[in-house]
Amino acid sequence: MPTKNKIKSPQQLWESLSSVFVEFVERIFFYLGVYVGKHPWRVIVTTWLFVLISCSGLLTFYIEKNPMKLWVPPDSDFYKDTNWYIDNFGTNFRLQNILITADNVLDSKVLMAISNITNHINSLQIKHNDKSYRLKDLCFEVPVVNIFGSNWNPRSEDKELTKVNTPTKKDFSDPTLWVEDEFYCSFLNNFPQTCLQYNILDVWNNNPEAIKNATNREIIAKVNDLKINPATGHPIDFTKMLGGVKRNKDGVIVAAKSLLINWYMDVNMTEVNLNEVGNLVGTEDWVSVPLALWEEEFLRAVKIMDYEDLGIKLYYEAGRSFADVSGEAMFQEMDKLFLGIFLMFIYILVAISRCNWLEIKLTLGSVGLLGVGMAYVTSVSWCSILGIPFGPVHSSLPFLLMGLGVDDMFVMNACWKIVMSTDSHKSTPIKIGLMLKHAGVSIVITSFTDIVALLIGAITILPSLKSFCMYAAMGVFFIFCYSVTFYVAVFTLDLRRVAEKRNGILFCYQHTKEIAISTEKTLCEKILQGFYKKVVFTLPGKTVVLLFTLIITGVSVESLLRLEQRFDPKWFIPSDTYYKDFLNAHSLYYPEDGYSAMIFLGKIDYNTDFENVYEMVQKLRNETYITDVLTWIEHFDGYVLQNYGQNLKNTSSVSDDDFNKYLSRFLFSSVGGRFQVNFKFSEQLNCGYSASEINASSMSFRFRKFDGPEQYIPAMNRVKSIIKSANITTGDGYRSVWSKAFANWVTDEIIAVEVERNIELALLCVMVCTIILITNLQMCLWIFICVLLTIVNVLGCMQRWGMTVDIVCCIGLELAIGLCVDYAAHVGHTFLTFTQGSRNERAFKTVTSIGTAVLLGGGSTLLSLSLLSMSKAYTFQSFFKIFLLVILFGLFSGLLFLPVVLSLIGPAGHKKSDENNAIPEAVELNGRTDKEKQINDN
Repeated sequence: MPTKNKIKSPQQLWESLSSVFVEFVERIFFYLGVYVGKHPWRVIVTTWLFVLISCSGLLTFYIEKNPMKLWVPPDSDFYKDTNWYIDNFGTNFRLQNILITADNVLDSKVLMAISNITNHINSLQIKHNDKSYRLKDLCFEVPVVNIFGSNWNPRSEDKELTKVNTPTKKDFSDPTLWVEDEFYCSFLNNFPQTCLQYNILDVWNNNPEAIKNATNREIIAKVNDLKINPATGHPIDFTKMLGGVKRNKDGVIVAAKSLLINWYMDVNMTEVNLNEVGNLVGTEDWVSVPLALWEEEFLRAVKIMDYEDLGIKLYYEAGRSFADVSGEAMFQEMDKLFLGIFLMFIYILVAISRCNWLEIKLTLGSVGLLGVGMAYVTSVSWCSILGIPFGPVHSSLPFLLMGLGVDDMFVMNACWKIVMSTDSHKSTPIKIGLMLKHAGVSIVITSFTDIVALLIGAITILPSLKSFCMYAAMGVFFIFCYSVTFYVAVFTLDLRRVAEKRNGILFCYQHTKEIAISTEKTLCEKILQGFYKKVVFTLPGKTVVLLFTLIITGVSVESLLRLEQRFDPKWFIPSDTYYKDFLNAHSLYYPEDGYSAMIFLGKIDYNTDFENVYEMVQKLRNETYITDVLTWIEHFDGYVLQNYGQNLKNTSSVSDDDFNKYLSRFLFSSVGGRFQVNFKFSEQLNCGYSASEINASSMSFRFRKFDGPEQYIPAMNRVKSIIKSANITTGDGYRSVWSKAFANWVTDEIIAVEVERNIELALLCVMVCTIILITNLQMCLWIFICVLLTIVNVLGCMQRWGMTVDIVCCIGLELAIGLCVDYAAHVGHTFLTFTQGSRNERAFKTVTSIGTAVLLGGGSTLLSLSLLSMSKAYTFQSFFKIFLLVILFGLFSGLLFLPVVLSLIGPAGHKKSDENNAIPEAVELNGRTDKEKQINDN
């Protein structure tokens, strides 16, 4: 009686599909290996033709230098507000700073030295396109409103307006209103313009004779008492230029250790081409070419200044300092790339060669690195064709690809040894096919998961990270392609060289004496075999491995919970640079110096919404983390109230015509002249005529110094909320708050979420990929656990190493996920290929056959990145630390934890029919001529 076919369970059905899929992939690689083994030169020529054709993409190669398109999310408020700022105001300023320290800078000798420094800087001159530029041609100009001379002080201390509490009544009287507009404007026309700079010498109008004859008592009295700049007529607090101050019992400054001088330079952002003036790191700000050249001359001039005989030290920065120093730190490490290539070549040569003249694998060592270079060039070319820009972090890509690319070579070398131990009697193309059959699936698993993890990283909203992940994914893909084609073809030719007894270094020389081919295990293989047999796979060894895994993971989880999300651009500055010295001195003497910010208002009805805007400013002033609030709206309100008796906050009391008339006179008065730069009108502002429609306006304030993102992110969002919630109902209603510091703050705000989301998605995709490619659910689970353990331990050790979550570490972690899956995947797949013996025996066979390749692959990656440890660049240092942790914990999980687990509860191997294991007859005999047969049999 015939038995009925039993219905397969889901597990049995999945195992059947698993077997079919694995055999299908293996068959593809087998046929590919046979073809490459038969036609190596054809494959080599084809791959090189493809590389050369791909190089045409370099014609569209583009390096992105605009920091807005590299580091700022394109859908962020900062990105939109910056573009609005450029479109409506179009101007910005860049600071040039000199910080002077002495025992007491409030000394006439020190002030005379400062006068010499100032005069020298003001006289600097450069040439560009046959035109000369001096400071006065490039500076940010402001109107001089000191109409009545340096001794006139019409208002009370304006400093009170910068306090947190609401200001009390001030004197906004304007004596010029006593005369008619026509006479006043004919006298004034426009305020004379002067370069904006904050310099204590303005106390004496930079008069060397007055400075020289000033006594210490006079110096102290003027610095403490003067609140109106004698040179410009603008309110000022000279004491804020001082650092390390010493006060008497009455709180009066009597001495100071440091003095800060600022020069403000003008930048027309609408005319700046960042591709012309930007640097390769993408850290340069908007700057014109003449100004960039002047800043270079400024740095050169200050560098050679020497006043140490007077006990004076100079610290300095230019607008270009951050861009210059960070760029040099990044790209001066390229020499390490060439040293790394040489060390990697030696490493490969030692790892795959034997101590005889035939088995010195000079060709294979060279080709392994050549394949990485081919993949790098090809990936850059194809990304350029696809319009993906090249970014600053991409400079580390060669190091990464060099480590990943060599791994596949070690895996194929290990599989070749397996083939030679079981099928050495077969023809060379067949053996190449069998090698690729064994290695192909394993290489596909690791390459495919790497690519998927990187593509997950490419969904980020951070442009630089997106671009880097695309380049890296493309590079990994082409490394895989060239490994299974170009490298295998050269591997075949090297086998022919050995068969023909040609020397491994001098290829033309053929040995006449018989040279025995070494079949013994290498020293590394012997050590590894003994280590696993006598240590790891013993009961105490397994217990120690499992307990260590639990303990280190528990410690890492505790550290992970304390991992901070923080980023400081100063980390990009090496410690042995002039700019780092300036930053350190500035932090020491001016620890409370915060971050400047601006409020932007668009095309609204300022008369109708005046009260709403005024209330918005008062709310802002009441915030404890806000200081130095300086707004035209408060001054204008006081000016009109005191001089015209009109209350602007009462929207029905002032007509639009009167409002525009008052505003024009305010902006041409000594009270409001300094606020001209805060307006953009639809028509040019002229004295004696009413102001035209206001297209945009701005107001300034400063954030106090913050300790970290847990303070400045809520402060930023709170200020945004105050501005956005203002009841402004007219015009376009546009209002926003903007600060240059927001460029980093908005990134900090999302980077933690980005890291968490991308890691979770990458882990999920890695799990899916391993299920598809390995198709054994239990093995996929253990591989996933290994990857998860590695990531948790890496994050925990990052916290203990003093690292934080920032954009650089985010990039490193994206790459880490793809890398750490390699080690476990190789071991897991190889374990499934062994079907005979107990779990312990299969695990031992696995680590002794593929373990050496995995270990050498991890070593190659570590070696390629080890040179980054000597780098002064923060990016490279972070990459090294992350990858060191990934390699160490990845190798531990893949070569210790996973084999131990598999030896205890590992799944059964892939079930294969004899028919599928057999070599197709068509492959053995297909069209082989006698000549081909003779060659292949060799």
